[in-house]
Amino acid sequence: MKLLKTNKLAFGLILSFSIVLFATQENFSQSGIFSKKNKLNQYSTVGIGGGSSHYFGDLSPYGYFYYGLITNVRWNATINYTRQLSPQIAARVGFTWARIAGDDYTFSQRNIDKLFQPFLRNLHFRNDIKEFTLTGLFNLSQQYSKGPRGRSSIMPYSFIGFGFFAHNPQARDVATINPSNGNILLGGWTNLRDKQTSGQSINPTYPKAYSLIQPVFPVGLGVKIKINEKFDLGIEGGFRITLFDYLDDVGNSDFPDPADLIAVSPLSLAFANRAGEDYSAFTGASRIAQFVNIATNKLSLAPPGTPSSNGLAAFGFPNYARGSRRPDSYFTSQITLNYTISSQLKCPPIK
Repeated sequence: MKLLKTNKLAFGLILSFSIVLFATQENFSQSGIFSKKNKLNQYSTVGIGGGSSHYFGDLSPYGYFYYGLITNVRWNATINYTRQLSPQIAARVGFTWARIAGDDYTFSQRNIDKLFQPFLRNLHFRNDIKEFTLTGLFNLSQQYSKGPRGRSSIMPYSFIGFGFFAHNPQARDVATINPSNGNILLGGWTNLRDKQTSGQSINPTYPKAYSLIQPVFPVGLGVKIKINEKFDLGIEGGFRITLFDYLDDVGNSDFPDPADLIAVSPLSLAFANRAGEDYSAFTGASRIAQFVNIATNKLSLAPPGTPSSNGLAAFGFPNYARGSRRPDSYFTSQITLNYTISSQLKCPPIK
C-alpha cells in the first residue's frame, strides 16, 4: 500500500512537471523548447559544490523549525549536469551526498524546560544520504537569457523535482569512562536498521522493516550569478520532502516491550531506549544534574535517582511513544561553481 501511494505521488509530480514544461511554451511546435529556432538558446553546464544539511523529524520537531536550522548542522557535497532547454526552463540531473544528524540531548538544551521529554528519551543518530534527482529549473526573471553568451548577470529561479536516495542510520555505542584518567570515551558507530529498535517485524503488532532506498522530492529557490563567459556562481536552498519516517530510525510507534527486544539481541534493547545512560553518547556530556532536576520538578520522583538508576522507569516502555507520525525531511543549502559548455550551433552570418 505504501509503495502504491509512493508511485502515485511520483507519477503526479512527473505529470505536473510535464504540464508546466509544455504550458510555458506559447507555441510549442514552432517556438518551443524543441524548435529549431530555440536551439540557439540551448546550452549545458556542469557544477560542483557543497553546503550545509539540516534535519527535521522526531529528534528535531517541525514545531521548533528554527532550532532545527541551527542545531546539529552537518554538510553536503554535490555535482550536477544542467541542460538549458529554453530561456525559461532547464533540466538538471544531480547527485548529492548529505550527512544529517539529530540528538535529543543537544536539541533539548535549546529549551530544557519545554523539551524535557526529548532529554529523557536521549536518542541520537547520523545518516549519510546519497541522493540522485532529476529537477526542473524555472527562470523567475523577466529578462531571459539568450544562449550561453547571453546569460543574464543574475538569474533567480525556482525548482521542483523527484528522485531517490540511499541511506543507513547509525548511532554511537554507550559512552564509557576511562578508568585511568576519568575522561569520557565515545563509542563507535553502529548501523541501526538491523537492531529493530522499534520492534520491526518481531510480530504483527510492531512496524515493518523499512527500506534503505526511498523516494525524495526536492523543492526550493536559487540564484545564478554570472562570473564571466564560462563560469556562474550558484546559491541555492532546497527542502527535501520524503514519505519516510525512519531517517532517524525513529517512527510512529511506542517503545517495544524489552522482553521482545532482548529476544532479538541485547544490542537491540540497548539502542531502542537510551534513557538510562548517564552520559550523552553523542557528545559525552553528563546528563545526571539535569535528570535530577527534571525528575524532581517535572516528574515528582522522590528520590530522583540518576539516569542509570531511574531513567528507564522515568521514560519508556510502556507509558511513552518512541516517535511521532510525521515523515522526516531535510534541508540543504548549497554554493556551486558552474562551468558553461557552449552549444555547437553557431549563429548564421549577418547579411
